[in-house]
Amino acid sequence: MREFEAAKELFKDAIDPSFYFDSISAEIARKKLQESIGDESVPLIFIVGDPGVGKSHMMRFMHHATAVRSLTVFIDHPFFEPKDLFKQLYDVRGMEFLPHKTQGEMLEELFEAFVGLRCTIFIDEAQLLNDDQFELIRILGDYKLFQFVLAMHKDEGVRLLRKKQFQTRSKWVIEYGNLDEHEVLRYIHALLMSHSYGDIACMFSKSEAKIITRYTQGNFRTIKKFCYTLMKLLAYAHKNNLAKYRKITRCLLTMTALDIGLIHDA
Repeated sequence: MREFEAAKELFKDAIDPSFYFDSISAEIARKKLQESIGDESVPLIFIVGDPGVGKSHMMRFMHHATAVRSLTVFIDHPFFEPKDLFKQLYDVRGMEFLPHKTQGEMLEELFEAFVGLRCTIFIDEAQLLNDDQFELIRILGDYKLFQFVLAMHKDEGVRLLRKKQFQTRSKWVIEYGNLDEHEVLRYIHALLMSHSYGDIACMFSKSEAKIITRYTQGNFRTIKKFCYTLMKLLAYAHKNNLAKYRKITRCLLTMTALDIGLIHDA
């Protein structure tokens, strides 16, 4: 029972940069991103995909990986003022930030500070940025000192790419997709095994992965929520000696899907 309680925590909707799962879609996206980071000819990189497919996870992972060898900034929400971004850029170069300066003065100082360098700026949930923020991104990107990686929902991203700021500018668009049943099984096994829960990992086979994939549509966030709830139900069954639910069965998987609202009891 305690093992299930502990394993449950692994599937919380949180991002752990120390564990990166390389689905086929994620691996292709990551390799494309690696190739384009630092490339002066690509000031704008768009990571697009449905909500919950794992864009934020990859963004954080790539931010940490890139920071080892170059200058990076990570903004995990789109609700920031220009001066918030400027302060982070000043901090990256170890410069004193004086908020009373005008935007023009700050831009001039930053351009001088980053000459000959390259800074990658990661912004998550970028579909929520406003027109002023996009104009600032355009200005910074045009100087070829700052490169932006913008993660956004697929539908909104398609619309944003039609904006005049981006239509005529060099950019890469990287699409991030869902997991198939083989990747779902590999993800569950990899995460549990990496934390020494081999006995629990062995409870999942191709059959269970196929059902989980069908219920979750291969959405990374929903898979985590599903497995979190499944571990909770298994812990409860073991604690209360409910023999029928002490193993992963089709019935228990259906109960999990009902619990998190993926299906509804008629």
